[in-house]
Formats: sequence, structure tokens, C-alpha cells
Amino acid sequence: MVRTLAVVVDGTTEAGLRAGAKQVLAHIRPQWQHHNLHFKTYTEGVTNTLVGVWCGGQSEQVLVRVYGNNTHLFIDRQQEINTMKVVHEAGCGPEVFAAFTNGLCYAFTSGVPLTFRDVTKEPVWRAVTRKAARFHKIQAGDRQKPMLFPKLRQFLSLLPDSCTDSKKQRRVEARGCTKQQLVRLTDELESHLVPLGCPVVFCHNDLVMRNIVWDPDTISASFIDYEYAAPNFQPFDIANHFNEYSGMEELDFSLYPSPGMQRAWLRSYLAHYCGLPEEKVSTEEVELWRGWVTKFTLASHLFWGVWAFLQACHSSIDFDYFEYGFLRLAEYNKRKQEVFDLVLQPNASPSVALTSPSSACISTSANSQTTANIPTPAEAPTTVNNTS
Repeated sequence: MVRTLAVVVDGTTEAGLRAGAKQVLAHIRPQWQHHNLHFKTYTEGVTNTLVGVWCGGQSEQVLVRVYGNNTHLFIDRQQEINTMKVVHEAGCGPEVFAAFTNGLCYAFTSGVPLTFRDVTKEPVWRAVTRKAARFHKIQAGDRQKPMLFPKLRQFLSLLPDSCTDSKKQRRVEARGCTKQQLVRLTDELESHLVPLGCPVVFCHNDLVMRNIVWDPDTISASFIDYEYAAPNFQPFDIANHFNEYSGMEELDFSLYPSPGMQRAWLRSYLAHYCGLPEEKVSTEEVELWRGWVTKFTLASHLFWGVWAFLQACHSSIDFDYFEYGFLRLAEYNKRKQEVFDLVLQPNASPSVALTSPSSACISTSANSQTTANIPTPAEAPTTVNNTS
């Protein structure tokens, strides 16, 4: 049981954040002298407010996270705590020290947040494939119930039918992103993806660069922030990560991994996931997964597009959520037909079966599929500036 503190931290100002963090640390680290505390506010997040606190060496740092405004409406905070405990026990995440009224306090993860430049370096992406494979083997939750479409519908249920701000409503209508249109897209996408029969495993579901910590000393990657971690379609986690190569403040979809990069990444991932040498992972298996991942890029765009519209209604963080949502939905609509038209063809002969001591590994059978001419995003970049 994680202890709960009756402390409210004001995350809207630096002074309030530090004062509240001191209150939390008085319970978690009572031996720390307040006049010797050091603080570091992390500004990469677009949902919560985060400050690191330490006394003495920075390696002793403890993180205090204040939840974003009204995020309890669409994030189950008790479930998040339970997930963090499971992930920590599996050796894949930090220890949770305490919850407080509007946030969490937990251990620091050594390293630095991954950058869009570094993620393409081979030691880095290989470390990410190792961690993703290990994370996807965590036994947690009902693996028969992927979170994707229930969560999307929860987001949609919380969206107003129309914006109270007439100017914003005109923007929504002009970009084809009304609530009714988003509901139709969700229904259509679900009917396209569910019949693929993709495996369901425990997923992080938010592998943006800032949620991956790279430690150059140990040449390892760690995943942080488990607000959306839950059982989900396995290719979604990978598709979502690939989409995040395009950035956030300045979206450039031409940065989506090339076909060659996708194949190398997936071969490394499947080798780690199945406990095999890479040369034992068949080309057919890699192409099957590349097809699945391509399909689920649409789910990633729709999920975070709807999330952005919901955040625009509640968040106090200085970010143009509306414009971000518009661009994610524009990319969805731009690529939808070619991805829907992508046919996963049965192989003429089965690929080499992928087997491992773990039953979590997917075996290739005569029903395996491969893909050809998988489309990649257009080269022309689209940008959005954070001007809100």
C-alpha cells in the first residue's frame, strides 16, 4: 500500500511548487534539512508539473509530480499507482514513495530524456527495443481487454458537443474535427483494426521522447510516466513510438522512420521479445509486424488528436493543444485511405517459427501475413509553433 499524504501542492507557481515539495519531503525524507535542498523544475511535460528535489548529491533526487488540471476526469490515478508498483516490481520502473492529494512522489530515474536527434543513433534505438520487449512481457491487467478504443471513447464522452468559444468552434468545424466526426472516425478505425487479430500485451502507450530516459553510462533506456500504461494491441506501442519521431512542438512527419529503419528496429525488438538471435527472426515476421505497425499509426494519430482537444478544454499549460490536435487529425486523414488499402497478404510458405521459453512470444504459422509497398509519410514537413 502506497501511503497517502493530506498535502496539496500548488503547481502553478515556482514558489508554490517548491513549498509544496518541501511539505511532501518532510514525510518522505524527514532527515533532509530544508535549507540544504536543491530543486530542478522539469519543463518537458505537457500534462503535469514536475520538480526534482535532493539534499547532497543529485543522484539522491526525488521527484514530486503535480497532476494537470482536471486530468482525474480521464486518468485513473489509483490505477496509475497500482501500475507503477507492478512495473517497479518487474524491475522496469521507479519506486513510488507516496501519493498526495494532487500528485505523486517517486524515485528519480538516472539518465537524460531522449532527444529526437539521439533516438536515431543505433546504441540508443537498440536500447529502446530491449526495454520495450521487456516491458511488453510484464504481466498486469486483463490482457484480453485492450485499452485503445474504450479510452478513446472515454475521451470523446468528456468532450463538449461544441465549444463555448465561437471562434474555437469555427476552427473545429473548419478542420473537420467536431465531436460527431471524431466518433465516426473511431467507429470506422475500430472496425478496421480489431479484425487484424493483433496480440495484446501490457503496453506503455505513451512512448514519446520525454518519457524515455537514456543513460549513456550503462547504454540503457528506461521508460517513465505510466498514466496510460495498460494492456493494449502490441503494435500500437511501436507505432506510437515511431510517430513520435516527428516531434511535438514542431511536427515534421517526414521524420517518421524509413522502411529500412523500421525493419532493423523490429528485427531487434522481436529478437529480444522472443529470446532469439536476430538472424533467427524471419523476414516474413518482420514484414508482418511492419504492416501491423503501419496500420496502428492511424490509431496513434486519432488517440492523441482527441486527447489534445480534451486537454484544450482543461489544461493550464502553455501549449496550443487545439493546433496540435488539428495536425494529428490532418495526418490521420491524409494517410487513412492508403493505410486502409494496405492488404496483408498470406505467405506462400510459413516463416521460421519464433519460439521462446515465454508463452508471450508470437509464433508464425501458415496464417502469417507479409506486406509489400507499405506507405510511409510524405516528405513535406508540417510544423506547428507553440504560440498559445
